[in-house]
Amino acid sequence: MNLPLQSTDPDYPAMTLADFMLGGGFLNSRLATRIRQKEGLSYSVGSELQAAAREQAGEWLAYAIYAPQNGEKLEKVFHEEMENVLKNGFTNEEIRAAKKGWLEDEQLNRADDSELVYLLGINLDTKRTMAYTADLEQKIQALTGEQILAALRKYIDPSKLSIVMAGDFSKAQ
Repeated sequence: MNLPLQSTDPDYPAMTLADFMLGGGFLNSRLATRIRQKEGLSYSVGSELQAAAREQAGEWLAYAIYAPQNGEKLEKVFHEEMENVLKNGFTNEEIRAAKKGWLEDEQLNRADDSELVYLLGINLDTKRTMAYTADLEQKIQALTGEQILAALRKYIDPSKLSIVMAGDFSKAQ
């Protein structure tokens, strides 16, 4: 789904954490918990948020790797979970855990030489310093459930998602 979102927009921190809770946090995410663990419909499931640095050109995507016979049910369960999140938001415990997990991931990435070089290269290209990263971390830590839900509702409309399924479906029955 294309999003009019830039990495300097006020909603970017909330969308970053919302994505982490939806599918970016791997097995602790809403999509993984429901689709993979509870329903057993996929081998892997997740989501990803991207936002450009220079213009409002972002995207949000969700993916799942699954057996062909699970496709229809997986799509139904995905939409149910998205509707639930958009209606009810995230629990305080989910938000607390996500803030901690997201920050730990960021710190771990910066401890990896190749990831740090990549980040510094992006900063050089976008004329940012590590102060941008520190500011983003502070903004994410200060988010409320209401701010996260408002941003999610503003940008994500499941009825506008493009659904793409690929594979050998000849044995799906």
